[in-house]
This record gives sequence, structure tokens and C-alpha cells, in this order.
Amino acid sequence: MVTHNSLIAVALGQKLFDRGVNVQPIIPPAVPERSARLRFFLTSEHTEAQIDRTIEAIVEARQEIGDGRSILIPTN
Repeated sequence: MVTHNSLIAVALGQKLFDRGVNVQPIIPPAVPERSARLRFFLTSEHTEAQIDRTIEAIVEARQEIGDGRSILIPTN
């Protein structure tokens, strides 16, 4: 799933992880700038219900993130 934005990819990956979905954000330098994405690993062992729930989680998390302007970067 291409997000075109590294911050959105990382935030979406974390929100999905918090919902029990193991997905990896792929960001520069692994991919070109504006090609950030999420990498999902599907197998024949995944059920239709799991895939449906993942899609629902993506929609929910993406709505929470919106256009990404509200993503806060922690400063330590």
C-alpha cells in the first residue's frame, strides 16, 4: 500500500500494529522519496475474516491520520 509520505507510513504502521496487524513501513532510503509504503505479508494461512478485519483497520487508522498534518513527532 503506497502512502507517498514517510510520516504517514510510519504512523499508519503503528496504528495498525496497535490494532493487532503486523505490517512494516517501508520508507527512504529503502524506497525513493514519495514512494513510502506499507508492506503486508499474506499467506494461505490467513483467513478471510482476518483479511476483512485488516481492511477495516486500515480504513479506521487512515481516517484518524487524515492528511497527516496532525502527526506529531516526539522530541526527546
